Amino acid sequence: MSLLKACGSVALPLLLVSIVVVTVGIDRGLFWWRWWRLPDQRRRLSAEQLRAAGTLQERQLLLQRWRYAMAQGEPLLQAAVLVAPMLGLLGTVLGLMNVLRTLGPQLLLPSSSPLVGYADVLASTVVGLQLALLALVLAQLNRGLRHWQLQHLELLALELRP
Repeated sequence: MSLLKACGSVALPLLLVSIVVVTVGIDRGLFWWRWWRLPDQRRRLSAEQLRAAGTLQERQLLLQRWRYAMAQGEPLLQAAVLVAPMLGLLGTVLGLMNVLRTLGPQLLLPSSSPLVGYADVLASTVVGLQLALLALVLAQLNRGLRHWQLQHLELLALELRP
């Protein structure tokens, strides 16, 4: 049975959430790859930009711009951490309701359908949990990298202060 069919009515929302998570993950990966591609050049460029920003207010604005650029996509990942497992559970509950409806009032398995097929109602929960885990890892990784780099940049800004 295909995964989309197993997820039932929540297949499309789970697919959309997965597209968002993968897209943000790729975007953040490319951002950090470009950030570290030439670390010495990045350090020099950052120092030059901070030096060019003469006042403390201009330096704080520059640091805020970097902070914003580094944090892009995190709200989407945080939303996916919450929404994906809920969608998965909703799909499982709807699937279980359908299974119970199929079993009838006496809860008897029809002789024509094997019991193995009924386990597919859990597919949406598995997909939702996997998406939430991926989104959580990506969000925490981005948050950690952002925190680490901003500490270096803030220290550099303090060292350059006249």
